[in-house]
Formats: sequence, C-alpha cells, structure tokens
Amino acid sequence: MNETDSVLRGLAELELLVPPAGLSTKIRVEAHARLVPVKVHAAWSIAIGASVLAYLGWALVYTSLLY
Repeated sequence: MNETDSVLRGLAELELLVPPAGLSTKIRVEAHARLVPVKVHAAWSIAIGASVLAYLGWALVYTSLLY
C-alpha cells in the first residue's frame, strides 16, 4: 500500500463497522433463493427440444443440398 496516496490513507483511518447479524441472514437467504433453480413447465422443455430437432433437421437438409 502506498502511504502517500491520500485516498488510501483516508480509508485506513475509517473505523471498521460490523454489520448486524440480521443483515447477514437476510443477504444469505436472498442469495440462496437466487441459486435455487426455477421450475420450468414441461411444455417449454418440449418446445426447446422440438426447435433443436427442427434446426438440426434443417441443417442436415441444407448441407446435403451443397453436394
């Protein structure tokens, strides 16, 4: 750390504040809620699978027409 830097010196002079335990619990609960996967309706899975198959079929037809 460069002691001649006024910003770093000012930060070093600040007192350390410990956040309350309730805030830590709230942050942990909200973070866990974001990590839990969201349930996806089966129709979306079928639609995505069908679109992948349609794309691969189209790609096969397109490449077969090249030769």
